[in-house]
Amino acid sequence: MRFGVSHVLDAIERRITTDPTAAGGVVDLTEIVRLADLDGGRPAHLLRLGLVIDALARHMSDGGVAVYPVAQRALLSDTDLTANERMVIRRWSDDGKVEVLRMGGPPAIQRIREVAALTGLPLLSRQPGGYPGLTYAPVPTANGPALSPQQLGPGPAAPAAALGRKWRCPEPGCASFGPPGAREPDPFGPQSDEPPGEPGSQPPPQLVNGVPQCPRHGAPLRDTGPVPRAVTVVIRVKGVAWHRLVVTEAAPVTVGRSPEEPGGVGIGLALDERGLRWVSRSHVRLELHGSALQVTDTSTNGTTVLLRTGPVESVRRAPLVRGEGTTLGEWDTVELYEGVELARADRAAGPIAGAPTNSVMADAPTQAIRLS
Repeated sequence: MRFGVSHVLDAIERRITTDPTAAGGVVDLTEIVRLADLDGGRPAHLLRLGLVIDALARHMSDGGVAVYPVAQRALLSDTDLTANERMVIRRWSDDGKVEVLRMGGPPAIQRIREVAALTGLPLLSRQPGGYPGLTYAPVPTANGPALSPQQLGPGPAAPAAALGRKWRCPEPGCASFGPPGAREPDPFGPQSDEPPGEPGSQPPPQLVNGVPQCPRHGAPLRDTGPVPRAVTVVIRVKGVAWHRLVVTEAAPVTVGRSPEEPGGVGIGLALDERGLRWVSRSHVRLELHGSALQVTDTSTNGTTVLLRTGPVESVRRAPLVRGEGTTLGEWDTVELYEGVELARADRAAGPIAGAPTNSVMADAPTQAIRLS
């Protein structure tokens, strides 16, 4: 049983991050561990984070989606959690995978709203507190925990300008804003194929009266210069996430059958025979200008932008021909070929039946969460 729980916690660890470009939602871990109605178990359990990750994966039809967890420091001494669970959270914090806030600072529920506003990530919480952006509440259903839409936005324009600067914390070895390579690989954590070093994108700073501060230590952050803002785009095939890519202000990305441009993303393996003839070698170019994601058609046969004002709203088709471009809205998608679309990775219409989720809870021992 203990081995099984440990195995599940390792699987959860692979799906948590404080890199906004790798996440699909932001959560208050202090809230999530106490959502006892998700499983009917003891007052607090760390495995409930796995239930929420699986619910997000089903909703996004993305078996690799991660969450950005924030926690109150008091959670590290919460006796409703087991000693092992508290140790795991501390290790995740030391590794920069969970943002544990300083004592006396703004509460975690306020911080996750700030992270969501600055990054554009969906807020996964039952306490939106008037936040206007995309919000889902984790709720129990007959088929297991799911995400119930609470607010569809629009939220503030994101990524925010604060993410266009590189920040440094004066605290040595800060897991969020330390120097490159400050965090050593954890010998007791699950093995990762990623090289050690900083995440692909820093966490957003905490803005206190407009002054960027470290949410872990409360210290003012030092601005070390500009850094390109970034957004994550997903390629979906019949609604299911097939590949994720990051577009930055410094590096446009070309997507097509087999693009020759540096950093281009080829989708030939996702196409049938007719699609291989329809999709050009270099079909579209994605560019980020501030918080605006733009698409330009570079194809022979043209591209269609599917304009939506919400996840289930009616679609208006806007064709693009070679050389034409447009700015994508929050819920817009780019149709390269029938059933093959590009969109913001953190926006999805809802679950696709039969989509693989790579459940982190698949190996959880039966009744593990309900054990006291």
